[in-house]
Amino acid sequence: MNKHLGAPPAPWDSISEQMLAAVAIRVELPPSMHALLAERKAAIEKHLERDGSPLKDKVRLFYQQGSVAIGATIRAKFRFEGFDIDIIVELITPGLTPWQALELLYQAMRGEPGSRYHDMTERQTRCVTVHYADGMHLDLSPAELINEFDPRRSFIFHSKPEEPRSRDQKVLMNSFGFAEEYNTTCPVDLSFQQEYARRALTADRGLIAMRKDADSLPVPEHSTVVGGKSAVTVAQMLIKRNRNIRWAKRKGRTPASAIIACLSLEVAKSGRTIGQNLRIIARHILDRLLLAKGDGKLIHVENPRCPGDVFTDRWPENHSAQDLMIADMRLFMNQLAVLLDDRRSLRDRRDVLKAMFGEDVGQSVVDDLERDIGEAIRTGRHGFGALGGLTMSPTTAKAKPAVKRSTFYGTKWRHP
Repeated sequence: MNKHLGAPPAPWDSISEQMLAAVAIRVELPPSMHALLAERKAAIEKHLERDGSPLKDKVRLFYQQGSVAIGATIRAKFRFEGFDIDIIVELITPGLTPWQALELLYQAMRGEPGSRYHDMTERQTRCVTVHYADGMHLDLSPAELINEFDPRRSFIFHSKPEEPRSRDQKVLMNSFGFAEEYNTTCPVDLSFQQEYARRALTADRGLIAMRKDADSLPVPEHSTVVGGKSAVTVAQMLIKRNRNIRWAKRKGRTPASAIIACLSLEVAKSGRTIGQNLRIIARHILDRLLLAKGDGKLIHVENPRCPGDVFTDRWPENHSAQDLMIADMRLFMNQLAVLLDDRRSLRDRRDVLKAMFGEDVGQSVVDDLERDIGEAIRTGRHGFGALGGLTMSPTTAKAKPAVKRSTFYGTKWRHP
């Protein structure tokens, strides 16, 4: 039955909102990869603590940091590039220099020639990266706990192999604390979270058939509670996706995801749709950038749980980089206005969607939407809003259990 002509559409009835959710689901870490990540993390822990490892009995704790810890992981840049996952390896090795800490983790992870991870491991400036054949990258950052009575306030290590050791340094951080802050304070609307979880699980064909590679472990059956998110987190993921598209061919560093997460949290409230969150978060990011520019400074964003843990320590490097982000956010807001305007044709919104989030993703979302519209018209599951825009009720589905908040799954503790 058609909806009453004057009734305001619910969030999931809006075509624009469904398009935004569909983009997020396509670019996020899907439930099957989430399960595979848990398996790979466990395998790496076992490998680093194996008999004969340089880190045998020298690791206190493994834990996720960054986007995976708050449920906001997306594909690195494009579909074939996989996902970047950040893991902290908290060491019980006092007195190590940054160079020594990174080299110790590198040698322990790489193992002997011919071993499983030997040709998959790469030494970076602040981490050791494990590359998998399916495109997933696990970045392992060695860390040193500063005070056992103030967990997890730590130092990570910065050491570029090509630079003199005098430029090595320890960098303050508490990514665990920020993830806890985000997961505790980010507002969640249960009905949105459950519907998003249902859509994510429906879209994740990896639960049925997943690409295998020689270095993957069997993937356990996946829980239906994984995949739900707040609309704030979904909006943050879409801004990150747009950032990746815009910065893909630029030189220099990309704005850190932690900056976007922190600024998103500053204006987070419940009851908003994805589109409303995008407008408010993008406006807030732009205002913060413009405020810094007006003062002749670079934007400064700190971890609210750890003063001195500066998320903007490596970006922006200069005012030119900051100006690029200002221009990007202005363009993003203009494009978003078109996308959310129900008076615009589906073709107009398709073109904007592709420009914002990528050609392939945008086109596939619209293709699926056009099929859904055809089915909705055939079955009478549609209506016309006050401005003439077509609306659809979500597909009927069996209710799912409430979705749990993000947790530090697989966390492993050891005391010295």
